[in-house]
Amino acid sequence: MIFRVEKRRFRKNGILRLTRCYYLRYRIGEMPVDRWKTLGVTDKQVADKRAQEFIQEKEREVAGILEPKVIRTAAMTPLSAHLEDYLADLEKRNRVGRNGRGGRQLKMRVCTLLKECNWKVAYNINADSFIAWRSRQKKKSARTLNHYLQAMASFLNWLQRVGRIKGNPLKFVEKIDERGRSRRVRRAVTDEELRRLVRDSGSRGIIYFAAARTGLRQEELRQLIWDDLRFDDEVPHVRVRVVCAKNKTEEHVPLVPEIAEALRAHRPANASAKDLVFPNGIPRAARLRGDLESNGIAYQDESGRYADFHALRYTWTTFLQRHGIAQRFAMKLLRHSDMKLTAKVYTDETQLPIYDAVKVLPRLFGDTQMCAQISGAAGHQLSHADDKGNGRAGSQHEGNGVPRRMLTLPVAIGGMERVKGIEPSSVAWKATALPLSYTRARRSSWRASQRLPSPFLGDGLTVCVLLSPAAKLSV
Repeated sequence: MIFRVEKRRFRKNGILRLTRCYYLRYRIGEMPVDRWKTLGVTDKQVADKRAQEFIQEKEREVAGILEPKVIRTAAMTPLSAHLEDYLADLEKRNRVGRNGRGGRQLKMRVCTLLKECNWKVAYNINADSFIAWRSRQKKKSARTLNHYLQAMASFLNWLQRVGRIKGNPLKFVEKIDERGRSRRVRRAVTDEELRRLVRDSGSRGIIYFAAARTGLRQEELRQLIWDDLRFDDEVPHVRVRVVCAKNKTEEHVPLVPEIAEALRAHRPANASAKDLVFPNGIPRAARLRGDLESNGIAYQDESGRYADFHALRYTWTTFLQRHGIAQRFAMKLLRHSDMKLTAKVYTDETQLPIYDAVKVLPRLFGDTQMCAQISGAAGHQLSHADDKGNGRAGSQHEGNGVPRRMLTLPVAIGGMERVKGIEPSSVAWKATALPLSYTRARRSSWRASQRLPSPFLGDGLTVCVLLSPAAKLSV
């Protein structure tokens, strides 16, 4: 260890001089080079005493008996003062969000925790007090509580990075599982609902239309100027400037012809390039809700899903998916960084033509079997062909004392056209019931050679037909 109290030498105008005050030159432990500390006094005895106190403190810190002085000082500083330093650093690094909104939200959440958890200084913070506070919250959703935890954790991580605390006391506090507990689930509005909203909302209609056909967020629309709309370029597009974009990246979003024409018609004749496209601002939540209700559109549907302003961005995504736009293209138009966000969160699956896609899938069996029944009054099972399969058209068979009759009808190989018929009660045959009459066969026909057991109850006439895969029924 090196420990010397002396005055430092320096050269001025070519002359070697000594400092007025004494300095401590020291090296402790594994320090690679000597360090100097000013003692701030001109008296040698006072300087020795101060140097001795400083070395004792450093040795205790190295031995782990004392925390470093910066941590001890920070431990006695109010957390509110640390928070102001943190917010100032965020603002300097341009990390407070658009128009400082993110910084204001973070400050509100952290201040709420400091007050309600009674955290005055850093050593008051512990995981138990936060978990107890979180368990008392009945009105806040799981997502909101996770935002509170995230805000406090980011503040504590910053304190650790700058050396004011040794570690984050909330590091191992887990987030709440939000699955199935989300209170605000959005939905996409249908095309008919969007038409009514745009047509009957007055001057606000063009704003709703622009949001639903560009995917721009509320704040991006608020700051949109005419210079951002490039109608005359080879690819008409809207420019999302860095100061407006959520991800702080300039993007060019192509415009569909319909919205490009609507925005061009909306532009006043005397508008300049720097004028706002929507000078009256963007409708707030209460105004949008009033427009929805006045047009007969539910702000919250039966499933509890909301049609707020951001739901118009969901509407744009669902519109793209419903009309076959590639997933990668939709992700680019929405300016998402993850394709899962586009597919899972912003797409309203209830509006996708899922059944229309699956109902045309090929069948497992090559032939389609159909049965139609005329039920009798007795309610017995209808008879079938004999064991040898020798039933003939118009032949009668009597079993159990009840007269029955089997028919074999000519069936068109290319398809059948039905005018009316009797729908069977079985779900499996619901969409494939054959009529008893008014059936016309087209092209060449063939006679069914196999009779199937009837799944229906009651006495009467049963018609069993075996169709080829190409057979098509139309009503």
